[in-house]
Amino acid sequence: MEKVRRTAALYYLLQGLGVIAWWILLVAYPESRGWFQLEANSQLSLFAFWLPDALLIAAGSLITAYLTFSRNRFESAATWLLTGAVSYAMFYTLAFAMMTDRGWLGVVLMMPSMLWTGLFATALTVGNGMFRQARATSTNYVLVKTFAQIVVVWGIILVAIPYLITLIEDRLGVTRLEFAYQRPIAAVIFIAVSSIGVYAAIVMSRIGKGTPLPLDHASELVVAGPYRYVRNPMAVSGIGQGLAVALFLGSPFVAAYALTGSAIWQLVFRPLEEDDLEDRFGEQFAKYRSAVKCWLPRSKPYSSAD
Repeated sequence: MEKVRRTAALYYLLQGLGVIAWWILLVAYPESRGWFQLEANSQLSLFAFWLPDALLIAAGSLITAYLTFSRNRFESAATWLLTGAVSYAMFYTLAFAMMTDRGWLGVVLMMPSMLWTGLFATALTVGNGMFRQARATSTNYVLVKTFAQIVVVWGIILVAIPYLITLIEDRLGVTRLEFAYQRPIAAVIFIAVSSIGVYAAIVMSRIGKGTPLPLDHASELVVAGPYRYVRNPMAVSGIGQGLAVALFLGSPFVAAYALTGSAIWQLVFRPLEEDDLEDRFGEQFAKYRSAVKCWLPRSKPYSSAD
């Protein structure tokens, strides 16, 4: 949990400084205003943000960074107030952009800010409590739940969100990557990395008696199948899938989205999950973690005798 708290504090600090730097850019380099302008013949709607930005987002981020780093009792309240401020600004800007077809770059920059601010607020509030052991039930029922989760999650993360990202790319006039056999190559990569994720999910369901969902987590430590080579095969598979979708679409923004997913896993979910696993499985997990890396597979399968 402390790793997540330190990372969150650093993020909030950088966010506050980033907002200040953005306003300095607008004032010192007037040509930059056109990148973010929300109306064709006016900058009033853009500059009207200065006061809420200064008070709620810039100052709010810096204050939240301090409260988080110092483990102040108002930490959670500050993170959620900041999340609300950033979310309101993002959705207001999005609505404006949809009506005027301008200011899409601002929307693109604010979406990750809203995502990270909300993720850290959730992590600092819930902590390891987001990981709950699955109830004892039949293996077949666990498999049904696992595959239902896969269908829903893949549909949202690998289809719906990339599609929306490409719509924004089109608004910004971003050039797509194109080369011979691009889509067949992307399809082969997608199938290959997806098979790893599906195999890992089946192993978790059969041996761990749980699903990939944190609220329905494995009740047994899983060190079989792909887990003998890498600690997080489903995370590795998910990032590979995202990059394969980006290649299929030729979309640089979708590629950035996939890499953001890896950063979210690395900085938020992985530390919390590993704290939970260490609490539940102690030395058994500590030994496994020291022998098997998170992202880079071993050349030889792991054995508890190692």
